[in-house]
Amino acid sequence: TKYCVFTSEELLLVMRPYQIAATERILSRITIATNYKKMGTTDAGGYIWHTTGSGKTLTSFKTAQLTTALPYVDKVLFVVDRKDLDYQTMKEYDRFEKGAANGNTSTRVLQRQLEDKDEKGNPHEYKIIVTTIQKLDVFISKNKQHDIYQKHVVLIFDECHRSQFGDMHQKITKAFKEYHLFGFTGTPIFAANAGSGGNPLLRTTPQAFGDKLHTYTIVDAINDGNVLPFRIDYINTIKEKDHIKDKNVSAIDREKAMSD
Repeated sequence: TKYCVFTSEELLLVMRPYQIAATERILSRITIATNYKKMGTTDAGGYIWHTTGSGKTLTSFKTAQLTTALPYVDKVLFVVDRKDLDYQTMKEYDRFEKGAANGNTSTRVLQRQLEDKDEKGNPHEYKIIVTTIQKLDVFISKNKQHDIYQKHVVLIFDECHRSQFGDMHQKITKAFKEYHLFGFTGTPIFAANAGSGGNPLLRTTPQAFGDKLHTYTIVDAINDGNVLPFRIDYINTIKEKDHIKDKNVSAIDREKAMSD
């Protein structure tokens, strides 16, 4: 029962083995990091590389839900990018369990939820908060000091590499003190495919999040039949003359090629 979700449509979703493994890795990382007082460092977090279409939202939801059950965790923030994704995630989260997560339409609402107050200002506990990078950014910019920064917070990023991630990452790591940072991605960035812009210390997924905690690649997913396979055919569109021999060259002789 720990790794099942009974949805609001009364469907029983059972997590797949790789989803369970990823969730357990995160929970164990939180426990160990807390015991060794590693909060606020990359040792307290990590990233999950699960291919697109493998059910990252369910995994992240279950992770968030099980994390809130840990007695020492004060808040779980699920951070998504862009407005529509925010709505999509809320809809999915709501389907998994009605009212389990709290979305917010503005930074003001986010602040209220972080302070555990409802619309009328009465105490109300918000354990899982779904918000966008942009709103969190505004919140941190407006609140140089806030109680939440001292609390034990777990931040989970969905699709953890987007354009404004670098600056946001620095803001979070400067403001929050007792945090764990986890990222879910289908397309991690490593040194080989990193761009040259932005902060040189945050160009890759491991630099920003720390260790890779679990992998489930497109190859695994195709082998398991969880994702449709694709076929790559190479179609040669140029008919070469028979007597031509290829040779390796360091560069193309452009002039000769153009005038041929």
